[in-house]
Amino acid sequence: MEPNTHSSVGPGAGGRSDWLVSLTAAVDALDAEDLTGLPDATLAEQLLELRRLVDRLEGQWRQRLAAVDARGAAGAEQGIQVGSTAAWLRRRLHVGAGAAASLVRTARALFRGPLTATAAALTAGEITTAHAAVVAHGTRDLPAQVVAEAEPVLVEAAGRLDPPRLRPVLDHLQQVTDPDGADRESERRQQRRGLWLAPTWEGMVALHGLLDPEGGHTLLAALEPLARPADGQDGRSGDQRRADALVELARRNLESGRLPQTGGVRPQLAVVVDLHSLLDPHGAMAGEVVAGEGGWAGPLAPEVCRRLACDGAVTRVLVGRQPTHGHPGHGPAGGAGPPPRYRSGEQAVGERLRAAMAWLPPVLGGAASQPLEVGRTTRVVTPAQRTALAVRDGVVCSPTAPDP
Repeated sequence: MEPNTHSSVGPGAGGRSDWLVSLTAAVDALDAEDLTGLPDATLAEQLLELRRLVDRLEGQWRQRLAAVDARGAAGAEQGIQVGSTAAWLRRRLHVGAGAAASLVRTARALFRGPLTATAAALTAGEITTAHAAVVAHGTRDLPAQVVAEAEPVLVEAAGRLDPPRLRPVLDHLQQVTDPDGADRESERRQQRRGLWLAPTWEGMVALHGLLDPEGGHTLLAALEPLARPADGQDGRSGDQRRADALVELARRNLESGRLPQTGGVRPQLAVVVDLHSLLDPHGAMAGEVVAGEGGWAGPLAPEVCRRLACDGAVTRVLVGRQPTHGHPGHGPAGGAGPPPRYRSGEQAVGERLRAAMAWLPPVLGGAASQPLEVGRTTRVVTPAQRTALAVRDGVVCSPTAPDP
């Protein structure tokens, strides 16, 4: 790599440095270049070289960020003084608060701290900005003398390893030089763990979470056999297979019956579905009946409800819905049965939509409902009922007693 030299650094037209004018012109030339006429080898070589130049520019940008921060020059371009460099970046570059703070911390560590060799490797294009950020983050709590002794090894490792594989090297350095600090960092990470689920406007469920290393390895070990392609024709992506594997893992645990009970019963998926969705699949596909209600995650499609009913226990619940305005003559509000079949015309569509709304659960704007009767899940008595009857009738016998 040739040394980073410039023929002139003085101000050019409009107060801009000559190198900045030349750099802008070079980027404009790149933008105007026709890539279709380039040979494959040339295109690949340019791609790699541009990546090195981008990293070198990122290094120069961070060097100037550290200088702005050291001088307190944030806001000087507008003739004002801003107390926080990170806040200035947020306002001027429209970056997030966490990203702005991270940029400032990394710039300080590289160009105002002990990581001089790491900074030189970055500006020379020998390592990437991601490598430099990993080194800066992993050494932020270590003494300057320890960082100075370890930095040559870290820069050499950064030249061979990708950023994820470089992180364990920094973890090992902290374990060796500061065991107490490593324990505190591990506890801090442990406290950040969590799992967040939220329904989306599209009826999906957004899932986001953080696990400690042990929990992450445990989950991956459980998902791995379930996330394999079903066969050679499996067109699902890796992300889709992992999502399906997580759901399958939960389903198998629900079916096993080994999970702790909740409210005296074992955990189960409960879905409230209208009878017409189960008995009239063709009408459901045409939109004449509404989907089932599974809770906060949104409605379940009628075909999903029918599939669940095939394998699950079905309990009959007779419900009476009170008439509400806008629901006359159809469905539960008017007592005239399910919504009418589709007819062409704008008026028919409006009728059908109002009738379908009457079948929605009350929380979704449907008619107010009141359960009138709850049926049994099975046709036979339960073990608890059998025991109660035996006690009532005085025919309790020992399991080992001989038959009379």
